[in-house]
Amino acid sequence: MKLAGLTAIMFAASIWTTAAFAQLPVQEPTALIRAGEHRIPFQARDGLIYVEARVNGNHTTLLVDTGAAVTTFDLKIVPTLNTESRITVNIAKGIVSAYRLPVGFTLGDSSQRERNCPFRQNVVIGDFKFMGAHGVVGLDVLGSFKSATFDFLNSVLVLEDR
Repeated sequence: MKLAGLTAIMFAASIWTTAAFAQLPVQEPTALIRAGEHRIPFQARDGLIYVEARVNGNHTTLLVDTGAAVTTFDLKIVPTLNTESRITVNIAKGIVSAYRLPVGFTLGDSSQRERNCPFRQNVVIGDFKFMGAHGVVGLDVLGSFKSATFDFLNSVLVLEDR
């Protein structure tokens, strides 16, 4: 009889403890940012990955394309009059006249150091269409890191310095 009473008390205590903890808010663990790591938030839409960026100081959206060899911007975000850097680009729809120029750009939120990554490098600029973006981040940028990992659970592109 004493054992049955003790079991009932323990059962009631476990129900009360479970109910009390069920009311506590669940908190997602925050990802630790390691030295030499950049965590760039991204949005996945229609099977594509987009990041916020600043290109020559202008806020824009870029498409991350692991199949693109070079980073490319459209003329709307980087207008150019420099005819000396003219190149010809072969794309699926034919040949396009473009330019190769040094451009300053930052991937991610430029107000938070660990959530952005600045660059200054030559990119291709032309009259391109990028499916809701003003440019493409290619392997020339992604390959400059030791690793580039897409954390789909937290919607973060993790870039690890070499």
